[in-house]
Amino acid sequence: MYHTLFIIIMFAIGLFLVAKGGDWFVEASVWIARVTGIPELIIGATIVSLATTLPELFVSTIASIEGHPEMALGNAVGSTICNIGLVLGITTFLSPSKITNPRVFVVKGIIMISGLLMLYVLAYDGTIGKPDSFMLLLLLVVFMAFNISAAYYKKSKTRNRSEGYKKPALNEVLVNLLQFGVGIGSIIIGADLLVGYGASLAALLGIPKSIISLTLIALGTSLPELITSVSALIKGHKLMAIGNVIGANILNISMVLGISAQIADIPIELRTKIIDLPTSLLMMLLLVLPSMKRNRTTKVQSAEMLFLYIVYLVVLALVYI
Repeated sequence: MYHTLFIIIMFAIGLFLVAKGGDWFVEASVWIARVTGIPELIIGATIVSLATTLPELFVSTIASIEGHPEMALGNAVGSTICNIGLVLGITTFLSPSKITNPRVFVVKGIIMISGLLMLYVLAYDGTIGKPDSFMLLLLLVVFMAFNISAAYYKKSKTRNRSEGYKKPALNEVLVNLLQFGVGIGSIIIGADLLVGYGASLAALLGIPKSIISLTLIALGTSLPELITSVSALIKGHKLMAIGNVIGANILNISMVLGISAQIADIPIELRTKIIDLPTSLLMMLLLVLPSMKRNRTTKVQSAEMLFLYIVYLVVLALVYI
């Protein structure tokens, strides 16, 4: 009784530390990006995406190091599903977004879908190993190269970065640097708790560790994306929310799984091939194709993504209850 309660409490503490640490880290990262004058669209697709993907990276790498590679895969794939179905499903339903730069959106959408298809091909033999990880990391290089070129192009179209720059006060610098450090520390500690007690919770409930990763852990590590996207919408930065999620999904596939597979081979379960990866692909197509056609998201499209996420959770529950 007390042992079970202790496991649940420690798992919940891990979720809180990862989510709150991710929130602090994102805020500090965005502040650093803004004081250096980086354009908003690039912040959303690179800086914020890297920051909000840090929880997934730490959880998955720690899972691989501690001998739970299936949790690394579940966390990464589950996060791509949660990011679109829950995060964008809610935020774009509340406030549909117009795609003001279709070329960038289309290219990033193609990279995201191509990355998922590449993962599906690499997973066909039942394992994501070190040779496969190099292919995923190559996708990361391509993605970052595109973002850098887009940043330079954006810079050439806008005013000089130094215009309107105000040197931040010393206390503002110290607060943000402290928030940056505490955020990373919280993510690391929380990730370790999530992996360790997540595995214990799976054993306690009699379900595979990958299911815990696909649902509870994926939700916990996606909370920074949700918080950031909602905050971006409230402040009127709709493009940042979409750019953040697309960028985060690409990083989950390329960086998170690429690094995790370098540490330990990742086994691919049959359920991953017939349920998880197809659901992730369908989510991406629901986001990208209608938005490409209309150059905006719609409430119906958002409701479909959220509905698909709920259906996915119900299917997982039916499979293992």
